[in-house]
Amino acid sequence: MSAITAAQNLELGVPQDIKDAAMAYLVVVLENRSDDRVDEDVQELAELATELGALDLYVLPTGSGAALIDAREKAFWTAKANGANDITDMVVPRGSIPEYLSAVQAIGADTGSLVVGCGHAGDGNVHLSVFQPDVETRKTVVGRILRAGADLGGAVSGEHGIGTEKKAYLAQIEDPAKLDLMRRIKASFDPSGILNPGVIFD
Repeated sequence: MSAITAAQNLELGVPQDIKDAAMAYLVVVLENRSDDRVDEDVQELAELATELGALDLYVLPTGSGAALIDAREKAFWTAKANGANDITDMVVPRGSIPEYLSAVQAIGADTGSLVVGCGHAGDGNVHLSVFQPDVETRKTVVGRILRAGADLGGAVSGEHGIGTEKKAYLAQIEDPAKLDLMRRIKASFDPSGILNPGVIFD
């Protein structure tokens, strides 16, 4: 969050002691037909978040909220500008996100890597930036964080697909029966093998 807000020169009014203590931020966008209804929803959300252990809550003006969402959309560029060596994504069941992020942090600590992320809590997409200059160690880290998500019932595809970067991980992690089904589906629609030849299935 510090890197995202600094890159866009955003000041959200969060005190330094909260910044120092917070391990994650949850940004919630509320909309309704009238300001009164939005205020009611904010009050209810504040009570729920407090009961669930939130350190503090902040209501941002519309302009600041929109600017924060825009800055979050540029998080990958921010990570790259700050030296991230790899960027990947994973989708996990929403209720498993805290457990997954704890596993990711343990993998980072275990391998001397920094792994930070952001995502869409509503659909379980977690985007991760990996800071690890050693190529072989980095491959191990990415493989382990994808495996950790799969073990929680997630999928290595996230929202950005497989492409060439995740091809090897897909083969290692995914159920062979599912991969065979994917191959057969592709063959039925593409019997001549002219659609993205060799990208996922050789």
